[in-house]
Amino acid sequence: MPKELKLAAVERTQWLILAILTLGSLVFWDWHITLGVIIGGVIVILNFKALRMIFESGFSEGRIAGSVFVKYAVKFLALLAAVAGVVFLLQGIVNLFAFFVGLLTIFLAISVVGIRGYCSMDEEEKTNGA
Repeated sequence: MPKELKLAAVERTQWLILAILTLGSLVFWDWHITLGVIIGGVIVILNFKALRMIFESGFSEGRIAGSVFVKYAVKFLALLAAVAGVVFLLQGIVNLFAFFVGLLTIFLAISVVGIRGYCSMDEEEKTNGA
């Protein structure tokens, strides 16, 4: 499977997992929990999309451009600011545990896509490591 399809699969899987987690949070009948899951999931999905755009533009030139490091640092600081903003400013509005569960969507999506890719490999690829 080409790398572009894997990244697109991770993005689609993130949205699917966020939808499942959001529906699951509705069981608690508390909008603080649902809002926390949604905000955490959207932050991490946007972070992944920004990371993908930064590295695609940086590696498209055939070499790593110096601006990639600056863009990555700015993106990382923006992620930290978003997470800290939610933790400190929205503490009474958003359930923090649900927010951190929403942040896990990237980990879950990468795991699901990886397992799905491994299961779709034939036995020769699994034994040869190709």
